[in-house]
Amino acid sequence: MFAQLSARLTPRSEANALFRVRSWLEEPEFSEAQLRVLEGLLPTALPESIDWTAELEALVDQARYREPFIPISPRIGAAIGQTFHLPDAENVACLYAGSATIAWGLAARRQVTLHVTELQTQIVMALLAFADGRRLYVDRRNPIEAMPFSDAELRFSGQHSPLPGEYDNIVAVPPLGYRIKEGEGAGMLFEAWQVEQLAPRARKRFISLATDGLLFRESRGEMEFRQRLVAMGELCVTSLPPGIFGRASGIQVNLLMTSHESAAGVTFVDGRSMERLSRSGREQEELIVQRLERLEKALYRRVGEQELVENNFNLLPSRYILSDELALMEAALAARPTIRLGDIAQIVRPRAPQPMRGDPSDHDAKAMEITVSDILDGKVNYPSKEVRFPARERSSLSRVQVAGQDILISIKGNVGIVGIVGDSADLDDAMGTPQIISQSLAIVRPKLGSPIRSVRVLAGILASPQMRAKLQALAGGTTVPTLPIGALQDLAVPLPDAEESIEIADQLDELDALQKEIDERVTNRRILQEAMWLKFWNVPSDRENL
Repeated sequence: MFAQLSARLTPRSEANALFRVRSWLEEPEFSEAQLRVLEGLLPTALPESIDWTAELEALVDQARYREPFIPISPRIGAAIGQTFHLPDAENVACLYAGSATIAWGLAARRQVTLHVTELQTQIVMALLAFADGRRLYVDRRNPIEAMPFSDAELRFSGQHSPLPGEYDNIVAVPPLGYRIKEGEGAGMLFEAWQVEQLAPRARKRFISLATDGLLFRESRGEMEFRQRLVAMGELCVTSLPPGIFGRASGIQVNLLMTSHESAAGVTFVDGRSMERLSRSGREQEELIVQRLERLEKALYRRVGEQELVENNFNLLPSRYILSDELALMEAALAARPTIRLGDIAQIVRPRAPQPMRGDPSDHDAKAMEITVSDILDGKVNYPSKEVRFPARERSSLSRVQVAGQDILISIKGNVGIVGIVGDSADLDDAMGTPQIISQSLAIVRPKLGSPIRSVRVLAGILASPQMRAKLQALAGGTTVPTLPIGALQDLAVPLPDAEESIEIADQLDELDALQKEIDERVTNRRILQEAMWLKFWNVPSDRENL
């Protein structure tokens, strides 16, 4: 049977994945035991028709909880491809194993070439396309993923790249999070580098997936990449729903679509906001497909170049497309005096020295580390985590040390939690065990002469639900939301007049008094309840035992 199938395959060249399939079919290298098992699995009669898309779906699903060779399900891949709105007459090249199911869906209506070096993907996609008669050609040469027919380090091969104008459209789902180690692209994220190498080669459109982190991080290299991306031509950035990669649902990705048409600005589309999410993989997949099918009705906004410059070329759609609540907040801010947070406070978020991992020494530097969990009801409780550093790092701790009346804001994970540091920080510093912040926090240290004179008033403004919603909207990240320090510095803060400041301070005092009363009542209730049960069971209290 394998020999007969091999004889039917006629690859045009070694670059055709069917060449590799035919070689394997000629010498499958099965043991006798494996052949006996295979013979037992073969049906005695084949059905009149086979749904090859369903077969691909089953293969992807079986590999979902292992290392999947195809990370996107066929249904989601087809739905993503439909959002491109490509004319049937235009040809397409799809690059990397991640684009396999997108290529499969697109090939139902047009000629598609899938460039992929991953062996398992080559065999599966080439055989299924052959069986289905689908216009999908699988090329073993990937211009960037690796040199032809090898598993070498990722590097660019101009010889095997799509020639300029060879394809109307190029679609890429590159390896995510990989940073190039050497060569001309050293230090760049691969997903960014491959855009610059391949986008100019598409005759009409270049489309690629990109993580949230690439679109918002404020490193110089990534900001410059985004500026070059905007300058390439017409650019549309669409955020995609969570769960695109199935079990790796924590990875947040976006679609970048650029054409060579000149345009001043960028179009942003909110494809991520969903009415509900599901923990069930099957149900979430259905919700994702429905969201992608309704993408034409999603919120969108066209942003000019000046606004992009003011936002350091941040390309996250959530930065520019506001919810109804945030839109009301922006309108309210526009109607009253505001001031930039960076103008009234110093924003501190340095990297702390690495703590000790071995046995502690008497000469080590000690510190109490404040984490997000230590912030409650607008105040920083005494930290419970003690960390030790090598003695040589003692002076470096001052970079992340807090003082009484500092304001802390969580900028990673659960973004927007705000609290004021108590006077215990100054006492600990005097005792030689300073309090420092974890990497999830930033210090907002009001400047002398600030127009908002009260630390409590400024902290109260920052801790408001509206401001927290704003901070969360400014955050981004591939897996963990992170608020850039630049966004925190540029945050517009309402500027209360003297009368409003006094009123806010009085209300904060009232809230503190109510919270104190609540705490006392909770404590008294616990004491009374404990006494009641001790009396009921005739158990002496600890005091009586003493």
